[in-house]
Amino acid sequence: MGTPVNLGKVFGVYLRVDVTLFLFAAFFLLNGLQRSGLQGLLSEATFVVLLFFCVYLHEMGHAAGAYLFGIRTLDVTLTFFGGYARLAGVPRGSLQEAVIAFAGPAANLLIAALLYMWLQNPDAEFSTDGFLIWRLMMANFILGAFNLLPGYPLDGGTITRAVLTNFMPRPRARLIVGYIGGAVGFGLVALALQTRDFSLTMLLGFYLIYLASIEIQAARSSRF
Repeated sequence: MGTPVNLGKVFGVYLRVDVTLFLFAAFFLLNGLQRSGLQGLLSEATFVVLLFFCVYLHEMGHAAGAYLFGIRTLDVTLTFFGGYARLAGVPRGSLQEAVIAFAGPAANLLIAALLYMWLQNPDAEFSTDGFLIWRLMMANFILGAFNLLPGYPLDGGTITRAVLTNFMPRPRARLIVGYIGGAVGFGLVALALQTRDFSLTMLLGFYLIYLASIEIQAARSSRF
C-alpha cells in the first residue's frame, strides 16, 4: 500500500486514508465522466464519498465490537481494497475474536437493511436519489455478505478460524481459512475472466490470493 494521510479524528478515532484509495476513486469518476459527462462525474463522486463512509462505518463496527471487551481502537485506515482498524490490544478468546470480526459486516448489512426500508417509499425508487440509495444498498449488502465468506483475510475467515480453534490447533485453523481464502481469490479471477471484467474484480482476486498465500506459509511455519 501507499503512505496513509491522517485526516484527524472522526467519532473519536483517527481516520487515515491510503493514497491508493484515490486510484479506486479515479476508476469510478472516469467511468461516470465517460458515461454521462459532468453530471455523471458528480453522481459518481457522490456515490464514492458515501461508499467510503460506509467502509469507514464497517471498520467502526469492528471498533464498537472491540469496545465491548475493553479494547481501544488506535485508528482506522481506508485503502484501495477496503480498510482496517488497528486495535490497542488483542481479543481474549475465540468468542471475542468472532464478535469483533462479525461486527464489521454486520454494520454494512444493517445499513443495507435501513436503505432497503427507505426504498419502500413508492416515490423513492423512481427518483435520482432513489437510484443512488439503491446503489448504496447493494454495495453495502455485497460488502457485508462478501466479508462473511469463511476465508482469510475476510472477516468470515477470522470468524471461522476462531470457531475452529475450539476443535484443533490454531496453526491448522489458520491453514484451513488460508486455503479457503485462496479459493475465493481464484473464484474472483475466474469470474473476471468469464465476464471479461479485468479491473477491480480481478485485482481483488489476485490480492486475496496473495494475502492467503502469506497466511498459508505463516501457518505452516508455526506448526513446527
